[in-house]
Amino acid sequence: MALKKTNAVISWILIALLLVHIFTTLAYLLTGWVNMDIMMKAPRALAVVCIIHVCISLAIVFFMHDGSDFKYGKLNQRTFMQRLSGLLILLLVHPHVKLFAGFIYENLPLNPGRKIFIFIVEMLFFGAIYTHLECSFSRSLITMGLIRSEKAERAVDWAARALCALGFAVTFFALARFLIMWDPA
Repeated sequence: MALKKTNAVISWILIALLLVHIFTTLAYLLTGWVNMDIMMKAPRALAVVCIIHVCISLAIVFFMHDGSDFKYGKLNQRTFMQRLSGLLILLLVHPHVKLFAGFIYENLPLNPGRKIFIFIVEMLFFGAIYTHLECSFSRSLITMGLIRSEKAERAVDWAARALCALGFAVTFFALARFLIMWDPA
């Protein structure tokens, strides 16, 4: 259980770093304001913490009892979505860095087809991130003993779902607006 609690704390650190990265990126996409120090350090710290989180998560799933008991409920649709979204994040993080960050830092012009491709890849990536957050947050609170009832879990799930839906909508708008207006010339 200590490993699960450690992973829960690491996931909270990951969420904090992710929020810094998302908010600074959204600020750039919506206003053009950029702090390169934050834009470069936050993703690097995020990558390190993410690798630790993935390694511990894999150890829990493959080498330990991963929580499929009365306290966590049976392995269900949420668990499937949590694992699928985690896998999608791992598969899409490299294209995210190469496609999105690459053209911004290199100030490359984009044709409409490439803009659509980047938009689709990025929205899949962010959809996976928001889905993973929504599926995982109350579980981390259960692991830490901060949620003790199904009613509290449902309330946290609802709040997480609403915040992640809002985050996805803002990300969708900001990315669409940015790509439509992108013209480095």
